[in-house]
Amino acid sequence: MDNQQESLRLERKLGYLAGIIDGEGTITLRFHSRKDKTPIIQPAVTIVNTDIKIINACANTLKELGLPFWLTEYEGKGNWKKRYLIEISGLKRVPKILSVITDYLVGKKELAEIVNEYCERRLNLLGRHWYYTEEDLEYVRRVKSFHGHQDKVKITLETIAKSSETICGTQDKNPVKI
Repeated sequence: MDNQQESLRLERKLGYLAGIIDGEGTITLRFHSRKDKTPIIQPAVTIVNTDIKIINACANTLKELGLPFWLTEYEGKGNWKKRYLIEISGLKRVPKILSVITDYLVGKKELAEIVNEYCERRLNLLGRHWYYTEEDLEYVRRVKSFHGHQDKVKITLETIAKSSETICGTQDKNPVKI
């Protein structure tokens, strides 16, 4: 009976966490540059809220599941309240959280599946190469489109290669190895 009660308790917590992510969170693929200007596509799941009780409930569930995360506090300015950010990012961390919450998601379920598929694809390439391909950029475009930013997505292999040219001093337009 205790195992069944524990299982139901965890189910409720996972449902709550997924609900918060559905409503207050973000599941995304960030496209940015490292300090050395090499491009990177970084999967991330974030929750931002001004209510510390909500943040603590989510953080406690993540801790209970053994999932690593960052918790950051931002002071409010002017009329803005203090806000808290929970972030899980990276090719290995994001699939861990998505594997436990995707079945509980409603609005962002498809997005979670896209990001998880991207992570699995990239992890399967470990040890072979780290070149970004058009397929990688298509994942970014799908995520941006899901968020309603399809008009702002101008990422091409050429733009990635240009940032590499600056670093290497070459004019090679092959995909960048990161």
